[in-house]
Amino acid sequence: MNRPFLIYGLSGLCLGGLILLALSLGVAGFGWGDHHTLLILRAPRVVAALAAGLALGVGGGAQQGLFRNPLADPGLTGVFGGALAGIAVLLTFQSEIAWRQTSVLPLAAFGGALLASVALVILGNNKSPGRLLLTGLGINAFTAAIVIVLATLSPTSRELLTNGAYGDWLGLAAFRFTWLPCTLCVIASLCLFRFGTVWDYLSFGPEVAQTLGINLLRTQRWSILLTALAAAAATCLVGQIAFIGLLAPHLARTLIGPRHRLMLPLAGILGATLLLAADTAGRTLWTSTPLSAAGVMALIGAPLFIWIARQHHV
Repeated sequence: MNRPFLIYGLSGLCLGGLILLALSLGVAGFGWGDHHTLLILRAPRVVAALAAGLALGVGGGAQQGLFRNPLADPGLTGVFGGALAGIAVLLTFQSEIAWRQTSVLPLAAFGGALLASVALVILGNNKSPGRLLLTGLGINAFTAAIVIVLATLSPTSRELLTNGAYGDWLGLAAFRFTWLPCTLCVIASLCLFRFGTVWDYLSFGPEVAQTLGINLLRTQRWSILLTALAAAAATCLVGQIAFIGLLAPHLARTLIGPRHRLMLPLAGILGATLLLAADTAGRTLWTSTPLSAAGVMALIGAPLFIWIARQHHV
């Protein structure tokens, strides 16, 4: 049997089983409730986790391919922080518009994520993985400071922004609020799939890629735009979260190899699996005080991040 087909099939089966488990488990216990009431309540949260995880897995693989850097991840390079800062600016200065027209939230998040992405390219894009990581940490710290200041200036949005900084927005998921970010997550991921072959050429170096007819400037621009869109849409669903965009592509490469055309879709599946598993564990293992998906991922991802960094001598 074809190995990629087998891996995709097993990954899909695992994700399907996890979806059924996530729809059946929660603070209220096991089951779907009378007249499927619990199923109806849990479904938006599950769909949001799947869409955000897909975008994070693909976005992380895209950043790693674009920067040729194994430590790139929208949650660690400041892109998520920029998206949350964009939402904070909107909620602080135009809160009435934000609550009356919720479709502007993804737009504000995209603006913030795009600014963070541009700063990352200008300040941290060189051959050193450590340089990119340090730049991302600096951007994260700066955007976190912006969110804290704006939350202080806007008491009505303080709790919402604090929950977003903790990656705890999945509990607020409702289809009337999440349908647009979920759609944008899928669109951005599908568009990023098209660059798989380009990043394969780029892995041999810019000179080789140009020799093969690759327009590096256009590739960089579209990659930045689409990665920012994926991160912004995911931020609107889950808040700020790290490590999924780092771990999912690394797991995918281990299972299926480094070719982006095959790796990126698997990274999306694994990203959705990781985020849904983290959210399900957080709300079922600690029923009295549920833990956010970001908290669960930090417990798992931080040690793995240290191991990956050591492997690449950072």
